[in-house]
Amino acid sequence: MTRPLPDQSLGVEWTILELLARGIVDDLERQMVRDLLLADTLNWGELLEQALRHKMLPMLAHQIISAGLRFDVPMSIYMHLESVLEWNRCQIEVFRRETVRVAQGLAERGIQFVVTKGMTFESTLYESLGTRHMNDIDFMVTPKDREAVLSVMQELGFRPFFEWAKDARREEISSRLNRDHLPKLAREIDQPGTRIINVDVANSLTWTKSPFDVPVEEALEEPVEQPVPGTPGGSVPCFRPIYQFLFTVLHLFREAWLQKFVDFGSDVSLMKFGDVIRLLDRNRNELTDGGLLRTTEAHSVTHAVAWVLRQLDETFHTHTLQLLALEKHGDERLLGSQMQSSGYVRTSGQSMRERLQSKDRGSARPVAPGHSALLG
Repeated sequence: MTRPLPDQSLGVEWTILELLARGIVDDLERQMVRDLLLADTLNWGELLEQALRHKMLPMLAHQIISAGLRFDVPMSIYMHLESVLEWNRCQIEVFRRETVRVAQGLAERGIQFVVTKGMTFESTLYESLGTRHMNDIDFMVTPKDREAVLSVMQELGFRPFFEWAKDARREEISSRLNRDHLPKLAREIDQPGTRIINVDVANSLTWTKSPFDVPVEEALEEPVEQPVPGTPGGSVPCFRPIYQFLFTVLHLFREAWLQKFVDFGSDVSLMKFGDVIRLLDRNRNELTDGGLLRTTEAHSVTHAVAWVLRQLDETFHTHTLQLLALEKHGDERLLGSQMQSSGYVRTSGQSMRERLQSKDRGSARPVAPGHSALLG
């Protein structure tokens, strides 16, 4: 079944990025992107700025290069995008090697863990093309293994990232208060273009003081071994499809709802919604056999998951709520009453699509718990 093409109500530039975020699947979409990139009305400054904001520059670069548009794109832009893609591919190679190194260190100590997010997506959802932007390497462990993991990471040359921060004391206090993650860890390396490798180790699928959760111990059961390209014989454990999907959706949910992510400039993005779409496309059978619904109901996360999927459907004209039998869920008022933090995001009636395109995310301010006017 052919997917509906996005409308161009938010401009040529935004249409291109929406198509790239969800993944090009057929010749019709491929031709549409090509036509839009060659349109006289295309504003290259706007396209590059939005691609940068949504961490999609490597993806845009690959699309332009693979479409053979060298002589149709302004030369300075084409050369810059070539460099962006090459640098991203080099960084991914460094991340792959470091992921295997850390994974081996944790495994040798008998620590249960999985690799998550970008490092698992780049070779599956993004076909090892070097187009998935990553800031760090992500792992998930159980709360009981926090100290053991810190010990291993220190042996591997990592130290808390807050030691590099401008206000180290403040960052240290924040990391101690938020027990859903270990302090961010970093290691200096002698690699052109990449001087510091950051590792983020989580021990929760949600966040500190979240009113709902999925037990990490359950999620880590029976992990799937995933090969790591470019590392002969190297593989790392990853979540099974249901828990991979749940973690990705719940991670997006918290970044959409908690004001601190707006303030940090790291809240919802096109690429994060694109990850959800690609996970659904890749694991449709596993996600539609009823197991996902039973798991969300067992851990009271059904409304949070459905809320994200409703935003996805309205933004990208998909039908994920229907596909996953979640049409009756996603109650915003109930979610608002559950949340314990006062730092909700209120977007003044914006749709998620408008929020994503907006360059003034700071206009979305917190509201008190229980307020009915939450996200649009």
